[in-house]
Amino acid sequence: MRQFDFYEFAGVVVPGTLALFGVAVVLPSVREVVFDQDMTLGDAAVSVILAYGAGHLIQGLGNAIELLLWVACGGWPSDWPRSGRRHLLSSEQISLIEQRLLKALPNGIRALNQKDWRSIVRQIYASVSSAGCTHRVDVFNGNYGLNRGMAAALLTIAVVACVLQGREAMGSVVLLVAGAVVAVYRMHRFGVHYARELFVQFMSIPKDHKESDQDG
Repeated sequence: MRQFDFYEFAGVVVPGTLALFGVAVVLPSVREVVFDQDMTLGDAAVSVILAYGAGHLIQGLGNAIELLLWVACGGWPSDWPRSGRRHLLSSEQISLIEQRLLKALPNGIRALNQKDWRSIVRQIYASVSSAGCTHRVDVFNGNYGLNRGMAAALLTIAVVACVLQGREAMGSVVLLVAGAVVAVYRMHRFGVHYARELFVQFMSIPKDHKESDQDG
């Protein structure tokens, strides 16, 4: 198998492994299959594949969690400069972004709807990537995915434990839900850091580099 990149490892494999481990604790039969102490190298590879697949399923629940989170927080952080619902950048920084995007946004950010602005944000990421300045942005994004996945995995384990063990698992369920809340809090922080870093890196790109990208 090809090597996982940072986002795949942090956002998919780790949450998937956490979910499988948690379910294995509740269901010994799963533990014997997935985490056998005498597993061979081939068995370990199968476990990684299972964790990768489970991670994608877990992130499906994570997508629902993030949707609820950002609806409650006034929209995605990358949309805050346009909507003005939350503070992300100073007015001077927003003006600088508008100057950089003058050809695409002659009427400014606030004139766009959410869908059109989302496309502009993707263009901004492409420009930052072309300039080779996405390292910190991608790290924040990977940690965002990690915490989103951990929140979903912990909630999944809590549900499985509650269904299979009933009241006997209430103490564990409370701890799992508390861990999920902390993960959602960290997810919020990294989401904000990601959006702010993306715009800051975009503003830091030399103007001649950006113009040559657009002309090309």
